[in-house]
Amino acid sequence: MLKSLYVKNYAIIDELNVDFSSGFNVFTGETGAGKSLIAGALSYLIKGKADTSVIRNGNDKAIIEGVFTIDDYMRPVLDDAGIDYEDELIVRRVISSDNHNSIRINQMSVTLAFLSALFEEHIDIHSQKDSQYLLNRRNHLRLLDRYSSDSELLENYIKDFDEYDKCAKEYDDLINNTYNEAELDFYRYDLKELEEAELDPEEENELENKEKRYKSAEKYLNSLGTAVELFDGDEGIKEKLTALTKSLNLDDSDVDKIRDRIDDLYYSLEDEIGKLHGILNGFEDEDLDIDRIEERLYTYSRLKRKHNLDTEGLIRKKNELKEKIAFFEDRDFVLGEKKKALDELYEKAKKTAQELSSIRQENAGKLEKDIIVHCNDLMLENAVFKVMINDKELSRNGADDVEFFVSMNKGEDVRPLRNVASGGEISRLMLALKTVFTSLSETSLVIFDEIDTGVSGKVALAIGQKMAEIAEKTQVLAITHLAAVAACADSHYFISKSDDDGYSKTNIRKLDHDEIINELALISSSENSEAALQAAEELYTSAQASVKK
Repeated sequence: MLKSLYVKNYAIIDELNVDFSSGFNVFTGETGAGKSLIAGALSYLIKGKADTSVIRNGNDKAIIEGVFTIDDYMRPVLDDAGIDYEDELIVRRVISSDNHNSIRINQMSVTLAFLSALFEEHIDIHSQKDSQYLLNRRNHLRLLDRYSSDSELLENYIKDFDEYDKCAKEYDDLINNTYNEAELDFYRYDLKELEEAELDPEEENELENKEKRYKSAEKYLNSLGTAVELFDGDEGIKEKLTALTKSLNLDDSDVDKIRDRIDDLYYSLEDEIGKLHGILNGFEDEDLDIDRIEERLYTYSRLKRKHNLDTEGLIRKKNELKEKIAFFEDRDFVLGEKKKALDELYEKAKKTAQELSSIRQENAGKLEKDIIVHCNDLMLENAVFKVMINDKELSRNGADDVEFFVSMNKGEDVRPLRNVASGGEISRLMLALKTVFTSLSETSLVIFDEIDTGVSGKVALAIGQKMAEIAEKTQVLAITHLAAVAACADSHYFISKSDDDGYSKTNIRKLDHDEIINELALISSSENSEAALQAAEELYTSAQASVKK
């Protein structure tokens, strides 16, 4: 969630710093006071491209800083990027008139692409002109799967499809690749050379170690000899440890325990020194044929340079050459075996896709009913919502083409959601959709920027109640000009504009109960008479009761 927002020299905002609460936060104020600038500043903070036009007149830079709590979905992304964090993120953007701009997360510089990707699934900014991901048909299948909550079956299908797709590409390569006799001779020569080399990464490592030991034999022998002498020599560690344990031969149980532990350490140390003896003796006895070692290492080096591969890569190349030659020499058999494997993998993936389709068909009907329930709550009694599922070729997300269709008026044919005209009704439909999908997603903050334009009365109250429902699981910030919507909020902020030294600036403050009632009265009737205040108090009490029952 968003804990606080600091904005300086952004548009007509001189400087403001506001703390936010969880739940439903609402913003009201006069037209032109800059209510939408709050949503605009937050949107710019997480995804806006650098634009010097946002800098307040008379200043050389604008600053936007947000403090966010961290959820579990963000942690692995932050870990991979090496960003230090505890429980919150401080995101700061500085936009300068000289284009010396910066983006920082917890004091670490990041790119705009990284910042946008980090918050893409976590913050949803919704306005009448921007319905975000819901209008994009490419997201509809993913939304249906999220609603279906059967991730295990989808994961199984993806695994099956990936195996099929890999085999299909291999089959296509075999079909399209043909070799002439000259190419085959070249492949046979390389294969023979690699087979005769008898490459082995373990042998190469052993040869390199032997060469290293040979070239540093004197130092190696001196070091090992000195270590052994320090332990076994006259007045060495062994002799002194023996004297030490003898000196502790006392009639004292505590001292006896200590002496026993020292004895254990002595025998452990003696075992390790014995191993050094073995290495030393083995090295002295070892017959290092340096000519053979360097000849073999040259073979490895020459082949690695020739093919520009490491030893593991050379072994893989040898196997690939075998397959290419075998394919040419028995092309029909190899193709037949690969086609048989391909058909089996296709049938397996198709079967899993059919199971997935059945689950989607079943849950599509449930989703339609859920959306209509929320539409009815929002006074969209004539709305029809359909999840259209058509067959398509197998792909990584299955064999289903999914798109949301809608009709807003009685007797009207359903049309793709993306083609429905914007307005008050479609905004309410979007609100119904978000009520369902937000609770299933990683979204931690939803911002509604005056999506209640053009409605009033019971519809306005229904919108406020629906926002409050979303806010039970996700933080909501809503900019509104309707008293019925504002009355449903947990926290109410008032935005005003003042003129100072020839410049307009935006101010914001959180209202207490009496100030909320006064603001609701002004919104409803443009006055704060006793009757208006009483009506506002009744609206607030009723709205709060309706969202907290």
